[in-house]
Parts: sequence; structure tokens; C-alpha cells
Amino acid sequence: MKPMDLEFTLIKIDAKRIFITCLLFPLLGAMMSSRSEAFSSQRLSELFARLFGAVTFSNWMYWLMICFGYIVLLQIVWKKRDKYFEHKLFLVLRDATSYTMARLLAGALFTLGYVLSVFLITGGFGLFVAHMSFSFDRSLVLMFIGIAVNLYWHAGLWMLLNVYANHHVANVVILALFFVGVKMPMPFVPLYYSMVDLVRSSSIWWSALIVELLSIIAFGYWTIKRVKNADYI
Repeated sequence: MKPMDLEFTLIKIDAKRIFITCLLFPLLGAMMSSRSEAFSSQRLSELFARLFGAVTFSNWMYWLMICFGYIVLLQIVWKKRDKYFEHKLFLVLRDATSYTMARLLAGALFTLGYVLSVFLITGGFGLFVAHMSFSFDRSLVLMFIGIAVNLYWHAGLWMLLNVYANHHVANVVILALFFVGVKMPMPFVPLYYSMVDLVRSSSIWWSALIVELLSIIAFGYWTIKRVKNADYI
């Protein structure tokens, strides 16, 4: 069995928990922000621009819920396997690199799924509960890309901390980064660079995106190097 096939076979065990996480947290975020300025919008594109353009006093609870839900998702998708099973897994595969790459790729795919769920559920709430008119803006694509890449940047750092330290350290650091990013959206905080309104210059936004992608590659390389050199015998 290929590493990716094996990884998704194991993930299927938690399919129900993953589905609930992707549904529950975006829905709770939308409900908690339903009385905010963002949900008083007339058009759907305006709602997304207000929610995802920047963190403000009216939508910080929404962002905090989305970020917390993403941390929960990581705990499920990247949960630590049984040590005895994982030991046998590496012996059978004889390729820790491929297995780790499969886990990282699975995390990227579920990140895209989570962000898509956030957009769909928030959009559905805006259409059917707040009775907004449907409209589409091309900036939504940039918002989606920016948020997905930024979240996975945090996930890559989480995995790196997990293999070099432990998941407790990883959780504390990433939760702290998300909390500071939501409460203090400033240029030195990573979450800032998924906010389209705050990074007003398109050149800066694309530069930040490239730096994030390069950082994700670096995190993956160091993670694989650590796992590969670990003593599983």
C-alpha cells in the first residue's frame, strides 16, 4: 500500500469527526458574528470583504473561532498514531520520508477543504439567514488563497514543532500566534498576511505569499529531515 493510500485509510476512521469540525466551527463563527457589522451587508461579496479583508472589533470572535477550529482539525488529521503501530509502519514501508510527505500533503488537502467549508457555510448563512443578495467578486479568490496558504503556514510550523518537541508545545505556540494575530493584526504577526485590506499593495501581498510558500517548503524539509534521522529501531 502506498503511503498516501495508507494515510487516507487511517484518516477515514476519523471522517465523522473531521466533517463535524469543518461544519461546526464555521457555523459557530457565523452565528456569533451574526449581529456584527459584517452581517448587515446587502451583498454576499461585501460580507466576505468585511469578514476576510481584515480583523476588526466586530469580527475578531469569528476569526478566533475559525482559527481554533483549524487547530482542532490538525489534532484529528495529524494525530499521533499508536507508537507500536507507527514503529511497525516505518519498518514495513522502510521509507519514513514518503510517509511524512503523505501526512503533509494530507494536511494541505484538508486545509483547502476546511477553508472551502468556511466560505460555503459563511456564504450560506449570509444568503439564507441574513437574506443577502448573491454576488461574486474576483477578490474572493485572492482571499481564499491567502487564508489557505496562511493557515497551512501555521500547520507546517505546528508539525515542525511537533517532531522537534511535542504536540503540547506545538499547540501552545500556534494558538498563541493565532490569538495575537486576531487581537493584534500587525505586520510582524503571520496572520496579518492573509488579510487583503491590511496588505494594501498587491506587490506586498504576492511577496508575502511567496515567502509563506517558501517557508512551508522549509518547514516540510526540516520535518522530513527530523523524522528520517529519528531512531525508530
